[in-house]
Amino acid sequence: MTLFLGGEDIAALATDGVIMGAARAAVAAERAGTTILPPRIDVDHAAGFLRVMPASVNGLIGMKVMTLTKGLGTRYLVLVYDSASGDLVAMLDADEITRLRTAATTALAGEMLAPGGATTLALIGSGFEAEGHLRVFASLWPLERVLVYSPSAERRSAFASRMSAELEIDVRSAESMVEAVASAPVSVLATKSAEPVVAGDAFPSGAVVLSIGSTRPDLRELDRGSMRRAAMLLADDANQVCQESGDIMDGLQSGALTRDRIVSMADVDGSPPPTGDGRDLLAFKSVGTAVHDLSLAAALIELARERGCGRELGELTRLKPFADLAGATQPGVLGTA
Repeated sequence: MTLFLGGEDIAALATDGVIMGAARAAVAAERAGTTILPPRIDVDHAAGFLRVMPASVNGLIGMKVMTLTKGLGTRYLVLVYDSASGDLVAMLDADEITRLRTAATTALAGEMLAPGGATTLALIGSGFEAEGHLRVFASLWPLERVLVYSPSAERRSAFASRMSAELEIDVRSAESMVEAVASAPVSVLATKSAEPVVAGDAFPSGAVVLSIGSTRPDLRELDRGSMRRAAMLLADDANQVCQESGDIMDGLQSGALTRDRIVSMADVDGSPPPTGDGRDLLAFKSVGTAVHDLSLAAALIELARERGCGRELGELTRLKPFADLAGATQPGVLGTA
Protein backbone atom coordinates (compact mmCIF):
# COMPACT_ATOMS: atom_id res chain seq x y z
CA MET A 1 0.00 0.00 0.00
CA THR A 2 1.28 3.44 -0.94
CA LEU A 3 0.48 6.50 1.15
CA PHE A 4 0.29 9.94 -0.43
CA LEU A 5 0.94 13.05 1.67
CA GLY A 6 0.12 16.39 0.10
CA GLY A 7 1.36 19.80 1.14
CA GLU A 8 -1.51 20.39 3.57
CA ASP A 9 -0.90 17.03 5.26
CA ILE A 10 2.78 17.81 5.66
CA ALA A 11 2.18 21.30 7.02
CA ALA A 12 -0.19 19.87 9.64
CA LEU A 13 2.28 17.21 10.78
CA ALA A 14 5.61 19.03 10.58
CA THR A 15 6.10 20.88 13.86
CA ASP A 16 9.44 22.51 14.65
CA GLY A 17 10.24 19.56 16.90
CA VAL A 18 9.55 17.09 14.10
CA ILE A 19 11.69 18.84 11.51
CA MET A 20 14.60 19.48 13.87
CA GLY A 21 14.44 15.88 15.08
CA ALA A 22 14.62 14.68 11.48
CA ALA A 23 17.62 16.93 10.73
CA ARG A 24 19.47 15.63 13.78
CA ALA A 25 18.56 12.04 12.87
CA ALA A 26 19.94 12.54 9.35
CA VAL A 27 23.29 13.78 10.65
CA ALA A 28 23.41 11.00 13.27
CA ALA A 29 22.77 8.40 10.56
CA GLU A 30 25.58 9.86 8.45
CA ARG A 31 27.93 9.71 11.42
CA ALA A 32 26.91 6.10 12.06
CA GLY A 33 27.57 5.16 8.44
CA THR A 34 23.98 4.04 7.77
CA THR A 35 23.41 6.30 4.77
CA ILE A 36 24.23 6.14 1.07
CA LEU A 37 24.30 9.35 -0.94
CA PRO A 38 25.16 8.96 -4.65
CA PRO A 39 25.71 12.04 -6.82
CA ARG A 40 22.51 13.69 -7.97
CA ILE A 41 21.53 13.50 -11.62
CA ASP A 42 20.62 16.64 -13.60
CA VAL A 43 19.01 16.46 -17.02
CA ASP A 44 19.08 19.85 -18.72
CA HIS A 45 16.63 20.52 -21.53
CA ALA A 46 15.38 23.51 -23.48
CA ALA A 47 12.59 24.39 -21.03
CA GLY A 48 14.53 23.81 -17.79
CA PHE A 49 15.89 20.75 -16.04
CA LEU A 50 15.01 17.52 -14.27
CA ARG A 51 16.90 16.59 -11.09
CA VAL A 52 16.92 13.17 -9.43
CA MET A 53 18.38 12.87 -5.91
CA PRO A 54 18.69 9.24 -4.66
CA ALA A 55 19.67 8.14 -1.15
CA SER A 56 19.37 5.45 1.49
CA VAL A 57 18.98 6.09 5.22
CA ASN A 58 18.17 3.73 8.09
CA GLY A 59 16.46 1.01 6.05
CA LEU A 60 14.63 3.28 3.63
CA ILE A 61 15.62 3.96 0.06
CA GLY A 62 14.21 6.59 -2.19
CA MET A 63 14.67 9.76 -4.11
CA LYS A 64 13.49 13.27 -4.61
CA VAL A 65 12.57 14.25 -8.15
CA MET A 66 12.51 17.93 -9.05
CA THR A 67 11.49 19.67 -12.25
CA LEU A 68 12.22 23.30 -13.05
CA THR A 69 10.45 24.97 -15.94
CA LYS A 70 11.77 28.38 -16.95
CA GLY A 71 9.27 31.14 -16.44
CA LEU A 72 6.86 28.81 -14.65
CA GLY A 73 8.34 27.28 -11.48
CA THR A 74 9.35 24.01 -9.84
CA ARG A 75 7.65 20.79 -8.77
CA TYR A 76 8.99 18.28 -6.25
CA LEU A 77 8.09 14.69 -5.41
CA VAL A 78 9.68 12.34 -2.86
CA LEU A 79 9.36 8.57 -3.38
CA VAL A 80 10.07 6.35 -0.37
CA TYR A 81 10.65 2.60 -0.66
CA ASP A 82 11.17 -0.15 1.91
CA SER A 83 14.67 -1.46 1.22
CA ALA A 84 13.84 -5.01 2.39
CA SER A 85 10.75 -5.55 0.22
CA GLY A 86 11.08 -2.91 -2.49
CA ASP A 87 7.55 -1.71 -1.71
CA LEU A 88 6.71 1.88 -2.59
CA VAL A 89 5.80 3.01 0.93
CA ALA A 90 4.83 6.59 0.23
CA MET A 91 4.86 9.53 -2.14
CA LEU A 92 5.07 13.05 -0.76
CA ASP A 93 4.49 16.39 -2.47
CA ALA A 94 7.93 17.69 -1.59
CA ASP A 95 7.58 21.44 -2.02
CA GLU A 96 6.86 21.68 1.71
CA ILE A 97 9.39 18.92 2.50
CA THR A 98 12.11 20.91 0.74
CA ARG A 99 11.30 24.16 2.51
CA LEU A 100 11.12 22.56 5.95
CA ARG A 101 14.18 20.34 5.69
CA THR A 102 16.26 23.20 4.30
CA ALA A 103 15.34 25.45 7.23
CA ALA A 104 15.95 22.68 9.79
CA THR A 105 19.35 21.81 8.31
CA THR A 106 20.38 25.47 8.37
CA ALA A 107 19.18 25.86 11.94
CA LEU A 108 21.18 22.79 12.97
CA ALA A 109 24.26 24.29 11.29
CA GLY A 110 23.53 27.52 13.15
CA GLU A 111 23.55 25.62 16.44
CA MET A 112 26.91 24.07 15.53
CA LEU A 113 28.54 27.37 14.52
CA ALA A 114 26.84 29.66 17.08
CA PRO A 115 26.11 27.39 20.04
CA GLY A 116 24.77 30.21 22.19
CA GLY A 117 22.36 31.41 19.53
CA ALA A 118 21.82 35.10 18.81
CA THR A 119 19.37 37.86 19.61
CA THR A 120 19.93 39.67 16.29
CA LEU A 121 19.71 38.02 12.87
CA ALA A 122 20.26 39.38 9.37
CA LEU A 123 18.15 37.86 6.62
CA ILE A 124 18.97 38.41 2.94
CA GLY A 125 15.92 37.40 0.92
CA SER A 126 12.20 37.69 1.58
CA GLY A 127 10.80 34.66 -0.24
CA PHE A 128 9.37 31.39 1.05
CA GLU A 129 12.82 30.07 2.07
CA ALA A 130 13.50 33.20 4.13
CA GLU A 131 10.11 32.87 5.79
CA GLY A 132 10.65 29.23 6.70
CA HIS A 133 14.12 29.89 8.07
CA LEU A 134 12.96 32.80 10.20
CA ARG A 135 10.18 30.74 11.76
CA VAL A 136 12.59 27.98 12.78
CA PHE A 137 15.25 30.31 14.17
CA ALA A 138 12.61 32.23 16.11
CA SER A 139 11.51 28.95 17.73
CA LEU A 140 15.08 28.00 18.71
CA TRP A 141 16.88 31.24 19.56
CA PRO A 142 15.93 34.21 21.77
CA LEU A 143 15.61 36.51 18.75
CA GLU A 144 14.75 40.11 19.51
CA ARG A 145 15.57 41.84 16.23
CA VAL A 146 15.72 40.72 12.59
CA LEU A 147 16.99 42.91 9.76
CA VAL A 148 15.71 41.78 6.36
CA TYR A 149 16.87 42.94 2.95
CA SER A 150 15.74 42.01 -0.56
CA PRO A 151 15.86 44.10 -3.77
CA SER A 152 12.15 45.00 -3.67
CA ALA A 153 11.44 47.55 -0.93
CA GLU A 154 7.75 46.72 -1.15
CA ARG A 155 8.30 42.99 -0.69
CA ARG A 156 10.76 43.29 2.17
CA SER A 157 8.54 45.80 3.99
CA ALA A 158 5.53 43.50 3.61
CA PHE A 159 7.66 40.57 4.82
CA ALA A 160 8.85 42.52 7.87
CA SER A 161 5.33 43.60 8.79
CA ARG A 162 3.86 40.11 8.36
CA MET A 163 6.59 38.27 10.26
CA SER A 164 6.68 40.84 13.09
CA ALA A 165 2.98 40.26 13.68
CA GLU A 166 3.25 36.48 13.42
CA LEU A 167 6.37 35.96 15.55
CA GLU A 168 5.96 38.95 17.88
CA ILE A 169 9.55 40.05 17.40
CA ASP A 170 11.02 43.17 15.82
CA VAL A 171 11.49 42.37 12.11
CA ARG A 172 12.69 45.45 10.25
CA SER A 173 13.25 46.25 6.59
CA ALA A 174 16.87 47.30 5.96
CA GLU A 175 17.73 49.82 3.25
CA SER A 176 20.76 47.84 2.07
CA MET A 177 22.46 44.49 2.47
CA VAL A 178 25.34 46.17 4.27
CA GLU A 179 22.95 47.71 6.78
CA ALA A 180 21.34 44.31 7.36
CA VAL A 181 24.52 42.32 8.01
CA ALA A 182 26.78 44.96 9.61
CA SER A 183 25.44 44.61 13.15
CA ALA A 184 24.24 41.00 13.09
CA PRO A 185 26.37 38.19 14.54
CA VAL A 186 24.51 35.70 12.32
CA SER A 187 23.37 36.24 8.73
CA VAL A 188 21.17 33.96 6.62
CA LEU A 189 21.44 34.28 2.84
CA ALA A 190 18.38 32.83 1.08
CA THR A 191 18.37 34.05 -2.51
CA LYS A 192 18.47 32.74 -6.06
CA SER A 193 21.09 35.19 -7.26
CA ALA A 194 23.46 34.64 -10.17
CA GLU A 195 25.97 37.03 -8.54
CA PRO A 196 27.34 37.26 -4.96
CA VAL A 197 24.87 39.15 -2.79
CA VAL A 198 27.13 40.57 -0.05
CA ALA A 199 30.74 41.74 -0.16
CA GLY A 200 32.93 39.78 2.24
CA ASP A 201 34.11 42.88 4.10
CA ALA A 202 30.53 43.78 5.10
CA PHE A 203 30.27 41.09 7.78
CA PRO A 204 31.39 41.99 11.30
CA SER A 205 34.36 40.21 12.81
CA GLY A 206 33.53 36.72 14.03
CA ALA A 207 30.20 36.55 12.18
CA VAL A 208 28.42 33.33 11.25
CA VAL A 209 27.22 33.32 7.64
CA LEU A 210 24.61 30.73 6.63
CA SER A 211 24.27 30.55 2.84
CA ILE A 212 21.56 28.28 1.41
CA GLY A 213 20.61 29.74 -1.97
CA SER A 214 23.44 28.84 -4.35
CA THR A 215 22.40 25.27 -5.16
CA ARG A 216 23.45 25.11 -8.81
CA PRO A 217 26.66 25.92 -10.71
CA ASP A 218 25.04 29.02 -12.25
CA LEU A 219 24.12 30.61 -8.89
CA ARG A 220 26.21 32.69 -6.44
CA GLU A 221 25.72 34.06 -2.92
CA LEU A 222 29.13 34.16 -1.21
CA ASP A 223 31.86 36.25 -2.81
CA ARG A 224 35.56 35.40 -2.82
CA GLY A 225 36.19 37.88 -0.01
CA SER A 226 33.82 35.97 2.27
CA MET A 227 35.58 32.71 1.48
CA ARG A 228 39.02 34.23 2.12
CA ARG A 229 37.75 35.20 5.60
CA ALA A 230 36.24 31.78 6.37
CA ALA A 231 38.06 29.72 8.99
CA MET A 232 35.70 26.85 8.14
CA LEU A 233 32.94 26.29 5.65
CA LEU A 234 30.47 23.81 7.09
CA ALA A 235 28.44 21.91 4.48
CA ASP A 236 25.42 19.63 4.55
CA ASP A 237 27.57 17.40 2.33
CA ALA A 238 31.04 18.58 1.35
CA ASN A 239 31.26 16.53 -1.84
CA GLN A 240 27.95 17.72 -3.23
CA VAL A 241 28.64 21.34 -2.28
CA CYS A 242 31.94 21.22 -4.18
CA GLN A 243 30.21 19.73 -7.23
CA GLU A 244 26.98 21.74 -7.25
CA SER A 245 27.34 25.17 -5.59
CA GLY A 246 28.49 27.84 -8.01
CA ASP A 247 30.10 30.15 -5.46
CA ILE A 248 32.04 27.32 -3.82
CA MET A 249 33.18 26.00 -7.19
CA ASP A 250 34.42 29.50 -8.04
CA GLY A 251 36.10 29.86 -4.64
CA LEU A 252 38.00 26.62 -5.09
CA GLN A 253 39.02 27.44 -8.67
CA SER A 254 40.20 30.94 -7.72
CA GLY A 255 42.06 29.83 -4.60
CA ALA A 256 39.90 31.96 -2.29
CA LEU A 257 38.88 28.70 -0.58
CA THR A 258 40.74 25.42 -0.13
CA ARG A 259 39.12 22.00 0.06
CA ASP A 260 40.51 21.27 3.54
CA ARG A 261 38.37 24.08 5.00
CA ILE A 262 35.10 22.51 3.76
CA VAL A 263 33.70 20.09 6.35
CA SER A 264 30.50 18.04 6.28
CA MET A 265 28.12 18.41 9.23
CA ALA A 266 28.50 14.71 10.03
CA ASP A 267 32.26 15.20 10.49
CA VAL A 268 31.97 17.96 13.09
CA ASP A 269 32.25 16.83 16.69
CA GLY A 270 32.35 19.54 19.32
CA SER A 271 33.04 23.25 18.96
CA PRO A 272 33.93 24.86 15.62
CA PRO A 273 37.60 25.62 14.99
CA PRO A 274 39.13 28.85 16.33
CA THR A 275 39.37 31.78 13.97
CA GLY A 276 42.64 33.56 13.24
CA ASP A 277 45.19 34.62 10.61
CA GLY A 278 42.62 36.86 8.97
CA ARG A 279 40.05 34.08 8.84
CA ASP A 280 37.42 35.32 11.26
CA LEU A 281 34.16 34.03 9.74
CA LEU A 282 32.37 30.72 10.18
CA ALA A 283 30.26 29.88 7.15
CA PHE A 284 27.69 27.27 6.15
CA LYS A 285 26.77 26.20 2.65
CA SER A 286 23.83 23.97 1.78
CA VAL A 287 22.73 22.48 -1.52
CA GLY A 288 20.19 20.10 0.05
CA THR A 289 20.61 16.33 0.25
CA ALA A 290 18.23 13.44 -0.24
CA VAL A 291 19.38 11.99 3.09
CA HIS A 292 17.71 14.92 4.85
CA ASP A 293 14.67 14.67 2.57
CA LEU A 294 14.21 10.98 3.38
CA SER A 295 14.81 11.49 7.10
CA LEU A 296 12.02 14.06 7.29
CA ALA A 297 9.79 11.99 5.00
CA ALA A 298 10.23 8.96 7.28
CA ALA A 299 9.22 10.95 10.36
CA LEU A 300 6.15 12.34 8.59
CA ILE A 301 5.09 8.92 7.26
CA GLU A 302 5.23 7.46 10.78
CA LEU A 303 3.14 10.32 12.18
CA ALA A 304 0.66 10.08 9.33
CA ARG A 305 0.14 6.36 9.92
CA GLU A 306 -0.43 7.01 13.63
CA ARG A 307 -2.95 9.79 13.02
CA GLY A 308 -4.66 8.44 9.92
CA CYS A 309 -3.52 11.33 7.72
CA GLY A 310 -2.93 11.29 4.00
CA ARG A 311 -4.50 9.25 1.24
CA GLU A 312 -3.99 5.53 0.63
CA LEU A 313 -3.41 4.85 -3.06
CA GLY A 314 -3.29 1.07 -3.01
CA GLU A 315 -0.50 -0.98 -4.53
CA LEU A 316 0.83 1.20 -7.33
CA THR A 317 3.81 -0.92 -8.33
CA ARG A 318 3.23 -4.57 -9.17
CA LEU A 319 5.96 -7.01 -8.15
CA LYS A 320 7.68 -8.75 -11.03
CA PRO A 321 9.09 -11.88 -9.33
CA PHE A 322 12.26 -13.61 -10.37
CA ALA A 323 11.63 -16.80 -12.33
CA ASP A 324 11.81 -20.06 -10.42
CA LEU A 325 15.15 -21.65 -11.28
CA ALA A 326 13.50 -25.09 -11.43
CA GLY A 327 11.07 -23.89 -14.10
CA ALA A 328 13.32 -21.52 -15.97
CA THR A 329 13.89 -22.45 -19.61
CA GLN A 330 17.41 -21.05 -19.45
CA PRO A 331 19.36 -22.18 -16.39
CA GLY A 332 20.88 -19.31 -14.49
CA VAL A 333 18.48 -16.67 -15.84
CA LEU A 334 16.47 -15.12 -13.00
CA GLY A 335 14.62 -12.45 -14.90
CA THR A 336 14.81 -9.84 -17.60
CA ALA A 337 15.09 -6.10 -17.49
